Formats: sequence, C-alpha cells, structure tokens
Amino acid sequence: MTARIAPCLRDLLRLILLAGAGLATLLFAPAPAVGESEVRIAAREATREAQIAQERREEARQPYAMLRTLQSLQERIAHGDIRAHEGQRALITRVAETFLRADPAEFADKRNANAAVSFVLGGGPPIVLERMLALDPAPAIDPDLLAGALAYVHGREEDARERLAGFDPQALPGYLGAQIAIARSALIVREDPQEAVRLLSLARLLAPGTLAEEAALRREIFVEGQRGELERLEFLAVQYLRRYRNSVYAGNFRQRFISLLATLDFAQSVEDFLRLEAVLAQMDGEGKRDLYLFFARHALLSGALDLARLAAERAIGFSAGDSDEEERARFYFAAAQIVTPAYEPATEMLLALDPDRLPEADLPVLEAAMATAAAIGEPLRAAVGVEDEAELDEADRADAADATDSEAQAEADAEVEGDIPSAGEDADAEADADDVEVDIADADAPGETPPETALEAALYPKTAIMQRAMAALEEIDLLLEGQTR
Repeated sequence: MTARIAPCLRDLLRLILLAGAGLATLLFAPAPAVGESEVRIAAREATREAQIAQERREEARQPYAMLRTLQSLQERIAHGDIRAHEGQRALITRVAETFLRADPAEFADKRNANAAVSFVLGGGPPIVLERMLALDPAPAIDPDLLAGALAYVHGREEDARERLAGFDPQALPGYLGAQIAIARSALIVREDPQEAVRLLSLARLLAPGTLAEEAALRREIFVEGQRGELERLEFLAVQYLRRYRNSVYAGNFRQRFISLLATLDFAQSVEDFLRLEAVLAQMDGEGKRDLYLFFARHALLSGALDLARLAAERAIGFSAGDSDEEERARFYFAAAQIVTPAYEPATEMLLALDPDRLPEADLPVLEAAMATAAAIGEPLRAAVGVEDEAELDEADRADAADATDSEAQAEADAEVEGDIPSAGEDADAEADADDVEVDIADADAPGETPPETALEAALYPKTAIMQRAMAALEEIDLLLEGQTR
C-alpha cells in the first residue's frame, strides 16, 4: 500500500512546488517601468494630435472647406441673422480668392471641382468657372455641368437648358443637387410649370434648412400661384412663414406675395379672403397690418365693400395707436361705410381724418369719398358752409316776397305815369322772350348742369375723379333704396 501511494504523493508534491515557484515569480518579479510607458504613450498621443491639427489646417485651406463655411453663413441668413448677411460679401470675396489661387491639381479632387460650381451658383463670381474651363488637366467634373452652370449665371438660357437637362439632381452631392434643381426649374418654368414645381420640391428635400431650401420654397409658392393651385399655395406659404419668417429675404417675399394674391381674386369676396387666415396667422404684426391695408384698399377700389370693411377693421387692430397706418385703415373703413345706412358716422370719421397723413395716391380716393358722402346725405352741409334747410326756405320766401313787392311797385308806377308800350317796344319784348326761350333750351341741352343749390355748388365736379364719383351717385341711390325697403 505504502509503495503504491508514494508515487502519487511525489507527483502531487511536485505540482505544488511548481505552482509555488510560479507564484513566487509573479510576486517577487521586478516592477515594470510604469513611468517610462506613460511618457511614450503621451508622446504618441501628442504626435497624433499634431498630425490631426495639421490635417485640419490643410483641409481648411481647401476650396471645398471654404465653401462649407460660406454655406453655413448663408444658412444663418435664411433664419434671419442680419450680421451674417452683412458679412457675406466679404466671405464671398475671400472664398473666390481661394478658388482662383488654388493649384490646378487641386481640382482633380471632385470635392473641389463640385464646390466651384456650387459656389458660383450660390452667388460667387463667374470668373471662377471661366478659369476652370481653361485648366489643364481638366477638373474632375463633367464639362457639361461646368459649362451649363456658367451659361446659367450668364443668362444664356437656351445653352444652359440643353447642357443641364441630362443631370439628375439626386445623383449629385446634396447641396449642389439642390442648386441644379433650382436652376433647371427656372429654365423650364414657362414651358413646363409642373416639372418646375417637381424640381423645386426635390431641391427642398436635398438641402433642408439651408438657403437653397428657402429659395426653392419661395419660388415654388409663386409657381403654384401662377398655376392657380390655391390650396398648394396656402400650404407652402404657411410652411415658409413658419420656418423662414425671419429670413433676410422675407420682406421681399411678403411684397411679392401680396402682389400675387391681388391677381388671384382673393380681394373679391369675404369667403375667399378668409381662406388666407391660416397664412396671415403666421405673419408678424407688421406683416399682417401691411397685408390687411393692401386688401382693404384693393377691395375698396374694386367695389368689394364688405371685404374692404373687414380688412380695414383687421388693419386697425394691428396698427399702433395714432399712427399713419391706423389713419389709413380708418379711411378705408369709412370710405366703405358711406354707401350703407351707417353713412353718418362714416362721414364723421372721414371729416376727422388728416389728409396729410395719407399716402398721396389715396388723396383722390378721399376726394371722391367726401363727394359721395356729401351727395348721399346731410352730414357734410355744415362742413361746406350751407345753412339749415329751414333757414334756406325762410330766406327763399323772403327773396320771393321782395321780388313780388318790386313787381307790384313797378306796375303801380307804370299806371301812374300812363306808360303804354309802343309797337317797337312790343317787338323788343318779343325778342327778349325769344332770348329767354333759347336760354331755357340751352339749360335743357345735354352737358354740365349748373348748380341749383349751395350744396351742389360746393360739390360741383371740377376734376375727373369728382365727375366719375358724381356719375356713380345714381347707382348708389338705387343701392340705398334697396337697403331701406
């Protein structure tokens, strides 16, 4: 038994000794040079950081990197950064210098070649592309894309249309693709407005949040308006005003948008006008005020008086108190009211206006409105210096009595003196009678009728505008008769 167990114990003891020796080696081995490893690691990291910094500096000097800086600035412009807009010109000059001074070999990089085209389409000087056309070796870009973009910025529409027609914006880098889509849409909008709209929609998808999208959205709104797609126009206008209401170009957009709406019969009825409420809700107070003032005046001159009153009321609400804009709004409201049963307060409002605070173009309209108000009712009698009717009647009766007394006295004098007319005097009397008949005939002849009362004298038309206003009075009287029945 002892002989058989001994070998096993020896093997076990040997394993224990070996394990102990290994553990001792680990426990008593000299410590590694930790400090020396950290120095080497720190050195390697510093070297790598220096290399990255150098690469970034070299990349920043590349034309395509400079363009990215410009596009970033333009994105801020699209969202209303005035300082960015002021600094854009200087940055464009700097980027142009980068492209013009670049080594021709740098345009073998597609990023630089594409950036040159994008830069010029985004407002850079065409000389950048003109230089690229003369490079040897040729830049890494399709020559038709290069020449087509150059033709577009030079206004050679037919050449640009032919060269750019084969390029799918989706096959190009995002921002450049959006710019090519916008350019192509402008070149075909007259012949194919539907395709132009498709390209503009594509441009918005390719460059969201950029100045390219802002420009594409503005253009798409006007193309849809010209096509008569009113629902689409309203939807896009709301999108623009929600996202780019502060854009540096939003003021110009509002003016053009107002002009577009004027051509689309939105100023013909209250129902059509109310469709724009969703659009107007996206505008700031000043923008709403200007649009309501425009519609109030346009509707007034078009004869849509209900709409003129509605738009004028809204304009008053968005105008500062005692401002010129409020004065204009009150004028449009009063002018639209004078042909209604509420013409008396409307006339009082007209009389309270300060003509010096109205635009010069509105003064003839004010003149016609005052003439119409005075001809319709009595409120302007005091303003034009006419006495009360009772006083006029009394004065007329007194004049008639004086005339009668004078005639009676003349007859009495004739009888007393025995004054009998001779044959010659009878002939003169007949001639005088003929003259009177001729005068009466002249008075009945067509033409300007002399004023018969002091009121008519004050209102007698002396200008073309006044004549047109007086010519319309008959229709206004018929309107009033219908309302009072």
